[in-house]
Amino acid sequence: MILAPSVAATPMRQPENTWAMLVLAADVLDDTDPDREGEVALFAGCWLPEQLQAAVSGGDLVLVLTAPDGESSPDDRVDVEMLLAHGDRWMRVGEWEGLDPRWPWAVAVTAAAIMALHVEATGIAPLPTGPTEGRSLGGFGGNGALADLLAAGLLYEGEEFIWDLPGRGARHTARIRSDGTLVLADGRAYANPSGALTALAGSFHGNGWVQWKRTSDGRSLAELRAELRTRRGLTIGTRREQ
Repeated sequence: MILAPSVAATPMRQPENTWAMLVLAADVLDDTDPDREGEVALFAGCWLPEQLQAAVSGGDLVLVLTAPDGESSPDDRVDVEMLLAHGDRWMRVGEWEGLDPRWPWAVAVTAAAIMALHVEATGIAPLPTGPTEGRSLGGFGGNGALADLLAAGLLYEGEEFIWDLPGRGARHTARIRSDGTLVLADGRAYANPSGALTALAGSFHGNGWVQWKRTSDGRSLAELRAELRTRRGLTIGTRREQ
């Protein structure tokens, strides 16, 4: 769902039986074009039917939409809460009250900044040594799932993944390395799949788990991570840090 630039009516309430909206991309133009600096070029997300465990969602950013307090809250106003999966909890990293239908433009800048900070914090984290089997899904820097997927046989060294940069007609490829990193065509390696997106596209910040898709079968890293969660019998997490 593309929220900005808008191609349809902006959602002001969540659909029934959804927990939150997963942020897929936030592209806020930087100072390379002074005339357009700060412009929201793209803000996109998708609805999640249930709350996922934060430990296997490291770096995921979600938005919770609720009606403003009051007995007769207008349908053209919404409260927005932003949560980040960090460690074993969903942390509140932003909150806005009574926003109008242009709320995606108000929220996108914060979303892009938080995604960038998370990439900086985890993208260059030292890689684990030794066997990965039995290691916590939280991993290093809150994002060790690629190594866990390798250990579980859901990923294999050398497998190719592709990413199509939205709106720019560019396709990028990367391969899985045995140390649990995603290696770009130019040799740069990233422990955080989202960091690989930022390295390729500058001001674009996206959820790499969702957007990198395996060439052989079209499955995303997020789908493989969900299968790992199912195999290990992990339950839906409810812990949230206010």
